[in-house]
This record gives sequence, structure tokens and C-alpha cells, in this order.
Amino acid sequence: MNLTLRGQRSSRLLARLRGELFINLCRTFAARGIAALGTIFLGIVLGRLYGAQGVGVFALAQSVIFGAGIIACYGLNGSLMRYVSQDNDSPNILCYLRWALRRAGGLSLVFGAVIGGLHQVIAEMFESAELSPLLISIAVATPAFTLSFVLAGFLKGVNMPARASLQENGSISLLAAVCILGAVIAGDARSLPQAGWAFCIAAWLVCAQGALQAGLWLYRHPRVRDSKTVDPSTLPSRSEFFSTAQSFIVLNLSMFLQQVVAMLIAGALLSHGDLGLFKSAERVGMVISFILLVINAVFPPRFARLFHQGRHEELGRLAQQSSLVAAAMATPAAIVCLVFPEWVLGWFGEEFRQAANLLRIIVIGHLFNVMFGSVGFLLTMTGREKAMRNISLVCSALGLLAFLVLIPMLGAVGAALSLAMVLMLQNFVAAIFVWRRMGIVMLPIPLLSSRIGCE
Repeated sequence: MNLTLRGQRSSRLLARLRGELFINLCRTFAARGIAALGTIFLGIVLGRLYGAQGVGVFALAQSVIFGAGIIACYGLNGSLMRYVSQDNDSPNILCYLRWALRRAGGLSLVFGAVIGGLHQVIAEMFESAELSPLLISIAVATPAFTLSFVLAGFLKGVNMPARASLQENGSISLLAAVCILGAVIAGDARSLPQAGWAFCIAAWLVCAQGALQAGLWLYRHPRVRDSKTVDPSTLPSRSEFFSTAQSFIVLNLSMFLQQVVAMLIAGALLSHGDLGLFKSAERVGMVISFILLVINAVFPPRFARLFHQGRHEELGRLAQQSSLVAAAMATPAAIVCLVFPEWVLGWFGEEFRQAANLLRIIVIGHLFNVMFGSVGFLLTMTGREKAMRNISLVCSALGLLAFLVLIPMLGAVGAALSLAMVLMLQNFVAAIFVWRRMGIVMLPIPLLSSRIGCE
């Protein structure tokens, strides 16, 4: 009997992985893989050219643009993905897109102006003269960086997750690394400000690519493109649309904490050299979480569609499948990083090998995070965004406290432990909430998930 049930479950899983879903997973995996390698490649280029101290200074500059981009994006990438994915033929799509681009574009211009105007003040806060010229290029890149994220949300909503994956930071990092190497080969110039302008050029190129993809989709869908009026029966109010976006921006607090606040606190409490070691380990650790980014680009629009159609049993199976697929894809890379951390970090340069223990700690946090699949998006795509907002707020506050307490006590190891705690805590709490309120157990073991979910 058990073998029969196991065979039936395996058949259902294989059936779910065929067709459009499987194709999108493969395409998105390839696109996300390129983006993840781009992030690591930029770290290797910076490490080889500028050493751990240069990596640390550049990490501070990146933290500034990440912070500005996340806030200026205003969660509109998630709001676009949610509303657009409900009906790809809706006459309201252009209205959603205009709302999102206008709000995010205006905010990004404000943030860019503030960063450019205060670049010397920010550099003085971190006692880094090298940071000041970097922030000029970061200010120019801020609008492009922000709008790229918004366009990624639109592309996910219209079922183009692979192209959406090429809109985010990894692709910018890859292009920036190529530009830096091109400048070095052409003129043997190795200044950090030059690296900053390479990042700026890459951000605008990626933004232009996203605008082109969105334009091509609209061209292929004349019913959406040529719609003169909206459908008032399905169009949410502006306040409802932006309220949903606010819930998504709180959901982004974990990313904001990991990539912005963590780096800024570490930059204030660690030497630039130690910050460079921590950042290199964090970059490699992102290879594990890139799997979750693949899952989050493919599954959430389907969550929204199934919930909107009232197909709750299928929704539960798909949510559990996201956990199983994520864990299976992330485990091999995690094993390599845990067993051979010195070899992995050696690609950045010999001095980075001493960050081996930092990498082990961070990888454990990423793997635990990935095991729960798209649990956060399961809540936000099914009308439970307020619950996810509260979970994110509490967990982010605890993580911030850990950074403030552990870094002075343990240095770079404290930063790694704090980051691992942030990674593990939010999805764990969200998974408990999903189990209690929705009866879905987000575990990477299908038999165990099914058994617990039936109790």
C-alpha cells in the first residue's frame, strides 16, 4: 500500500514538472544561474584588482544603491506581479504598469539626487575617502536600478520569469565585471571610481533591456496594448494597488536587512578588510539562495492564479512542490561550499581563504532558508500579505539587533552568524503560520508533508 501511494505521489509530481512549468523552471534556472555567476564574477574581479579592502569599499557603495532601489521600488514589483498574473489579457494591465513606473521613477530620481548631493557626507560617516567618488556613479545608476526591479515584476506577471531574472542585480554585476575587465585590458586603468561607472553603465543597459522586453510583450498582445478603457469591475483602486505594494516592500525587509543594513553596520564596525572577507563569503553564499530566486520567479504567479480561481487543493500541492524542488536544487552547491570552502574562496584571491568559516556559517543559513520554498510569496499571493508583513518586521528587528550585538563581540564571525539567523528565522516563522492557517506543510519531503498536512 505504501509503495502504491508513493508511486502515485511520484507520478503526480512528475506530471506537475512536465510542460510549461518545467520549461519555465529550466529557462529561469539558466537565467538565474547566469545572474548568480555574474555576482560571483564581479566579486572575483574586484578581489583580484583591489583586494579585500577594495571589495569592502565597493560593498558599501552597493549597499547604498540596494537600499535606495528597494525603498524607491516601493514593493511595486510584487504588486505588479500579483495583479498582472491574475489575467494576462486584462485591459487594466497598462494602468498597473503606468502607476508602478511613475511612482518608482519619481522616488528613484529623488533618492539619486540625495545620494549625489550627500556623497561626501556619507563617505565621511564610514571614514572612507575612496567611497565618495563611487557614490557619484551610484547616484546616476539609481533610477535604472530601481526601474529594472519594477520591470522584472511585470515580466514575472506575464509569465516571462527567465527574462525577469535577467533584470536584477546579478545581470548588472555580470555586465559591470565585463566593463571593468574591458577597461583594464584597454588602458590598464584600475581605479575604484572606474568600477563604479562600469556598474552605472551596466544598470542602464539592463534597464533598457527590460523596457524592450516589456514593449515586445505589449506589441504581441494588441488587446492589452490598444485598450482605451479599463474594466472597472476588476480594477482595484489606486489606494488598494499601492497598499498591496506597501505589503511587498515590508516583505523585502529581509533583503534590505541582508544587503543594505547588514553591510552598513558591518562597514561601521569592521575594518574594510574584514568587511571584504565577509562580503566575499556572502556573495558565494548567494549561490545557494539563487535557487530560491528561481523558484520565486516561477511559482508565485501560479499561486495568485490558483487562489484567484479557487483551486485550493492544487495550490497546496504546488506550494509543497516549490519546497521540494528548491531543496533538491540547492543541496549539491551547499555541500561543495561546506566541504571545500577554502578552494571556493581562493578564486577571489589568497587572502580570502581565511573567510572559510564565515562561508560555512552563511551557507547553512541559506540552505535552511531555501528548504521552505516560496513560503513568503504563498502568503502574499493569497491575500495574507499583512501576516507576512508582520512576520518580516519582527524577524528583521531581531536580525538587526543580532548584528548590533554580535559584531562588536565576534567581529566578522558575528556578522556571519547574524546573517544566518536572519536567513533562517523569517521563512521558518512563515512556514509555521502557513501550516497553522492553511494546512500546508512547507517541507522538502513530500511524504512527510502530506502526512502532517492531513493530521
